[in-house]
Amino acid sequence: MSRRAESLWRRVAGDEPGPAWLGLLRGAAAAASGLYALGVWLDQGSYDLGLRRVRRLPAPVIGVGNLAVGGTGKTPLVMAVVQALAWLGLPAGVISRGYGRKQSGPLLVGDGRRVLADAAAAGDEPVLMARRLGAPVAVGADRYEAGRLLLERCGARVLVADDLFQHRGLHRDLNILALDAGDPLAGGRLLPRGRLREPASALRRAEVVVLTRAQGPEQGQRAKELLAWRVGRRPVLSCGHVIQGMEDATGRAPAPEDWRGAAVLAFCGLAAPESFRQSLRQAGMTVLDLVSFGDHHRFTPAEIAQLWERAQTLSARALVCTGKDAVRLPAGLPPDAAIWSARLELEFHEGPLALAGVLSRALAGWEGGA
Repeated sequence: MSRRAESLWRRVAGDEPGPAWLGLLRGAAAAASGLYALGVWLDQGSYDLGLRRVRRLPAPVIGVGNLAVGGTGKTPLVMAVVQALAWLGLPAGVISRGYGRKQSGPLLVGDGRRVLADAAAAGDEPVLMARRLGAPVAVGADRYEAGRLLLERCGARVLVADDLFQHRGLHRDLNILALDAGDPLAGGRLLPRGRLREPASALRRAEVVVLTRAQGPEQGQRAKELLAWRVGRRPVLSCGHVIQGMEDATGRAPAPEDWRGAAVLAFCGLAAPESFRQSLRQAGMTVLDLVSFGDHHRFTPAEIAQLWERAQTLSARALVCTGKDAVRLPAGLPPDAAIWSARLELEFHEGPLALAGVLSRALAGWEGGA
């Protein structure tokens, strides 16, 4: 979706007053939401009734997904799951569709030692995970085939499947649902009038709910109370996004004293760009400006040169982007440009071992494929 189209859709999905034509578009979108709801009911109902086949991989599968479009921090959550599995001593790998990639067939993005593909071939998030996790990553429109490829090439392990909640053709042993703590049910309206991919009733399929982007334990607790009657006794965790460090264009990490308190020009291609600004400020950086591009935007050399020129005009110490943006940077960066990418991690309000505890109970009895 282009930046202009995305901006228009956000206006249609919102409630802010506007011109008459916006009201007409919202009316048409509300009617389309009814047809969309019927399609969702037929699609998901076919699985509920056992009319469609669900395939099993010879390994435990943990699905991570969401209910809404527009970004809920799934990628950091997938990475946190892999890291928690490593803490438990369980080998893990990631399978993903690979949004925006040019091919549909299965591809091994990284084997745990090397990154084997770039963002054009694999998508930005899988490349980021292959770089950061030191765990195998595979992509494919067919998650079953991607998982089979990863297991064949890299051995038995727990598979963490990104963006799997609505894709029920692959059996999963644990369903983790990510919801934004600031608006867990995304306004309550279905696409295209709202942001929900499925009705809120779909929460019943989640065994674990993780409230992301919580601005402190208090907001997480309020969101838990809002969802209490829907989730019952299922575990609900809340977390915030915390910047733990920076990397430069060569992968080296500047010392904390070099970036904490620094004045920077931020840029990103995210669905929720303001959350990036907030994370940078919470890390102690002074954000002189934030330049936002469309979600998953592929940057050009000219765009980066213009950003660096503006950064110099503002006397910024560096340009700063997210890890996902960094894998979409072009070759031929300005030789004098200081470009940092943020290392974003999750901080769980229930404690650092909360996620590991949930995973340990779900995978009890699995011992590395034995």
